[in-house]
Amino acid sequence: MEAIASEADLGTSSAREAARRLGLPPSSVHNILRRILQLYPYKLQSCHELLSADTAQREAFAKWAFSKMEQDPHLGSFFFETQCQVNGWITETVNAQRYLTLLRETVVPCLIQQDQISNVTLMQEGATSHIANPVKAFLIQTFGEDRIVSRRCRYPWPPQSPDLTQADFWLWGYLKSRVYLSGPSSLSELKDAIRREVSSIHPDMLHSAVAGFVTCIECLLPCGGGHVEHILV
Repeated sequence: MEAIASEADLGTSSAREAARRLGLPPSSVHNILRRILQLYPYKLQSCHELLSADTAQREAFAKWAFSKMEQDPHLGSFFFETQCQVNGWITETVNAQRYLTLLRETVVPCLIQQDQISNVTLMQEGATSHIANPVKAFLIQTFGEDRIVSRRCRYPWPPQSPDLTQADFWLWGYLKSRVYLSGPSSLSELKDAIRREVSSIHPDMLHSAVAGFVTCIECLLPCGGGHVEHILV
């Protein structure tokens, strides 16, 4: 019993490994851990660093988002869930000018075509290209300050929040798990695989990703703006 408790205190190995070292049946070790010591398995998870200022901004953002959703019955529009078919590939670094061109020539015309331009609240993380003066001026002119969520805007996107961004939290991991199944051996094959997998994403998956954002926001308030990955995964 003491030997098993000592193994548990280390917290660095599995019950099966502990059983092998102690020369005991794995089932016996499991029974002692669960029924007597009342211990359960866990997996360490690395999370991004959050400072007190970060959690405060994340909590404030969650409160604002819920207030926005209560005011606006068009929940889908708030989360940029439109029927627009925006396709295209940018093979160069996305600087401010290229981002402005993308907004002006592709995104905004698409929203106008779908009669969504007055309903959508644009959300962006606030990368350097997002907050350049010409880009910011165009966004304010197009959407108004009350319908922009971004760094250096009236409603800032909370810093240190990749867990709130579906591209970071879901899309990149999903694509990586799919793209490398074909074993691309060159850069061109890798690009082809990425294009193929992106094009094959079913709309239902995108709808689920949008719903996942709402779930993230719901988890932020009871966590006081803290980490939510352990709740979502």
